[in-house]
Amino acid sequence: MTVMSEENAINYRGRKASRARSEQRRKAILEAALRIVVNDGVRGVRHRAVAKEADVPLSATTYYFKDISDLISDTFTLFAENAMSDVVQPIYQNVGEFIQQHKEDVSAPPDVTNQLLESLSQIIVGFMKLELNEKRDHMIAEQAFKHECLRDARLRSIAQTYFDYLLNELVELCKVIGVDEPEIAGELLMGTVFRIEHEALMVPAEQFDEVKACKMIKRQLKAFLP
Repeated sequence: MTVMSEENAINYRGRKASRARSEQRRKAILEAALRIVVNDGVRGVRHRAVAKEADVPLSATTYYFKDISDLISDTFTLFAENAMSDVVQPIYQNVGEFIQQHKEDVSAPPDVTNQLLESLSQIIVGFMKLELNEKRDHMIAEQAFKHECLRDARLRSIAQTYFDYLLNELVELCKVIGVDEPEIAGELLMGTVFRIEHEALMVPAEQFDEVKACKMIKRQLKAFLP
């Protein structure tokens, strides 16, 4: 699996901080805005609400973000930046290491290949379960991000960079496994993962149907193999 490169970089729009302490305050404002997105949705992001959540003067939020759209845009930029480095990359790294260790099993007898796909599906679903229990806010923010970029054209370049990153890594995974048409397979697999995550967020974490999720992922992977 690859690591995040310069082409994955995403840029902030608000006023840039000139000192370390100033940058800390700016980041605290964005983290506060992201918490509001998770708890109240994007429409809850207002200068006064963010200043209260961040425990900073109102003038601080308006100094860095004169336009509320810039504040929302940079909030999602922070989300995407953190998600790619702290959530997504570790998942792909672990899955990639597993695949590299079992590459020869893809062309092995059917029972061996079946066990490989079962194990791989369990790893992927295991990470989903971990997110639902320990990084649920990340998953909720991602859902809000996907919805808001449909409404705000200025968010689409951030969304494109983020989702291209997710897709590129899935395509690489499909190439390593040796599936037919890895680009198409990656798209379909990502759609399946998004569907499972969306449904899982609508129920308490303990009601997540791991068995069904594993079957869906395994079925998708199995369908891709020659």
